[in-house]
Amino acid sequence: MDRDKYVLVIKHRNNFEEGYRFIPFSSIKDIRRGYIYIGEDAIPFHRVVEIRNIDGEVIYSRRKTTDN
Repeated sequence: MDRDKYVLVIKHRNNFEEGYRFIPFSSIKDIRRGYIYIGEDAIPFHRVVEIRNIDGEVIYSRRKTTDN
């Protein structure tokens, strides 16, 4: 897998604002015990929203579908 071709989308909280942060897979240092490590930051798995390729195609999505 070419790590430069994928992006992790996470829920990000900064002060009182909530949004999304896009993290290149090449920035991921380690994955263990329910966390993704980016430098000194530990991001819990439950904050992962999507995994996309560089073309914007969604490879994985945690979002619920409304197919009823």
